[in-house]
Amino acid sequence: MNNKSIKSWGNLEIVNTSSYNLLTNKPNHLDVGNLNSYGDCCLPLQKVFKIDKNPLVNKSVFDYQIKQGSYLYGTPGKSNATIGGAIASDTHGKDNIWGGSFYRNVKKIYLSINGDEIETSREKESDIFDATIGGYGLTGSIVNVELFKGDISISNTYKTIVETGFGIDNLLNSFKTLEKEFWVGWIDLLDKKFPWVSKKSIPDKKPVKDVKPKKEYETKISFPFIGKNKLRSLEVINKIYFQTNKMSKVNHYGFHKTIFPLSFSTDTRNLSKKRKIVQVQFSIPSKKAHLLESLILKLISNQTPLLCSIKRLSNPASLNNLSFHQEGWTVAVDFSYHEFNTAEVEKFYQELARNNCKIYLAKDSTLDEKNFKSMYPEFLEWKKIVKSVDPKNLYQSSLSKRLGLKEW
Repeated sequence: MNNKSIKSWGNLEIVNTSSYNLLTNKPNHLDVGNLNSYGDCCLPLQKVFKIDKNPLVNKSVFDYQIKQGSYLYGTPGKSNATIGGAIASDTHGKDNIWGGSFYRNVKKIYLSINGDEIETSREKESDIFDATIGGYGLTGSIVNVELFKGDISISNTYKTIVETGFGIDNLLNSFKTLEKEFWVGWIDLLDKKFPWVSKKSIPDKKPVKDVKPKKEYETKISFPFIGKNKLRSLEVINKIYFQTNKMSKVNHYGFHKTIFPLSFSTDTRNLSKKRKIVQVQFSIPSKKAHLLESLILKLISNQTPLLCSIKRLSNPASLNNLSFHQEGWTVAVDFSYHEFNTAEVEKFYQELARNNCKIYLAKDSTLDEKNFKSMYPEFLEWKKIVKSVDPKNLYQSSLSKRLGLKEW
């Protein structure tokens, strides 16, 4: 495969290795799934890379769940995300505080590093196991996995209860969810009153019978004038969305639309020039939640946010990885790549680091090495573990180079 054809979901292109002055013929590897990451964690630095063809590792999360008839904790919002990719990114979903991250599903991971295979689990080589989940493919090739059998059946339909309101604090206070309930919130960041919509989905009692896979909605058409908010077009769309949901208190959706809500309207690439976007997603601990509004205001200063979503997070299962999970909240904000103000976001990152917040590396493309290391004090321990399994630093990505995760 020609490396020039590899792009992230946010349409970031592979990094030109000449810009790093890499005067080396060392082959660097990175396993690639379905390229659903917004940022550069899925982008190899050189032409030499490996796409693993293991049936389970490359099976989509959606297909696996349908075959098993049970839900995977921490299911990401893209239905074609692979099992291997979900492990590498330690994904999260709408199961919020009760579900945890994808880590909870994983029983064993089999790694191959330069021809040597290692079996890892919570009991065997546990440090390598932990470092691999949320390790962004940098510990080696995941050649096989074993998952725990799911204990939550998926349903044909989900009752979705819609709430609306104003103010970020009011949105946080409205969050009340029980086991097996799925929740996500939306915030209009173009309105100073911060109108919000929250959706809580509750499965019905009928087990799933026939859920057919749906192709992820794709289009090559874009409307960048909306992304720029010309004639206040984006503001109008946001107001229509808010008012529509204000009038609709209860809806019923199938499994696919409930868990994987991507559509034409939520695919912000459609609002960006050349369908190229930047997403900034961060986690904030519960004890710092009172700072969330001020942090968001700092993030969107001199920016035009396209979309903002919010979910609840639980404590991480491990601290020996680069997962951004912590007991608190996660906010994701999309921007058009060509309109994104990198100077403003630098101030935001500094504020995040001062308040024990973390950037989600699977979505990131703009964080710098200094602020990353401030946000992730566990990085040094992770680095030691990874060095023990990959002493030659063969597994590299654009992300690992940008953030200094490994030596060269």
